[in-house]
Parts: sequence; C-alpha cells; structure tokens
Amino acid sequence: MGLSDQDIVTLSGGHTLGRCHKERSGFEGAWTSNPLIFDNSYFKELLSGEKEDLLQLPSDKALLTDPVFRPLVEKYASDEDAFFADYAEAHLKLSELGFTEA
Repeated sequence: MGLSDQDIVTLSGGHTLGRCHKERSGFEGAWTSNPLIFDNSYFKELLSGEKEDLLQLPSDKALLTDPVFRPLVEKYASDEDAFFADYAEAHLKLSELGFTEA
C-alpha cells in the first residue's frame, strides 16, 4: 500500500480515539483512559504495560516487540508534537491511496 514502518506505527496511534465494540469486532474496550482525546496516550499506555480496564490487542503488543516499531513507539510516547506531525503526513498518505488526478 506504500506505507512505511513509521506510517504504520503512527497510524496505530489513531487508536487514541475510540474503542472496540464486541458486536462489531469481537473485542470490547478502549485503548486509552480518555478515548475522546487525540493525543499520544496510546503509546504511553503501550509502554506502561497491560491494565485491566484498557485494551491491548496482539497487534498493539507487536509494536513493542518489533525492533523497528518499538523505537517509534518510544519516540511518540515522549514527544507528542512529533507524533502529531508524523500522524498528519501518514493520515494524508492513507487518505490519498488509490487517488489519481483526473
């Protein structure tokens, strides 16, 4: 799809907003304590470990075990501005996939 490793990690931070619903996905719960605020808390929560009231799927945990993804998780956990800047670029790239000028 043309997404880089950085794009994949950055777009995963979009989990900051929202939650899983069992009837739609088979999973229930939010990734962060305040799923209505867009910030870097997804990455902070990943690094802090599992918590009973927050969701961490195997795909989320893989970001911590992959040697390319983990440094990006750490970067975004400590630097919200870097996350916002990279997210804007990755989201634009994802939004324009398959789009061609007429």
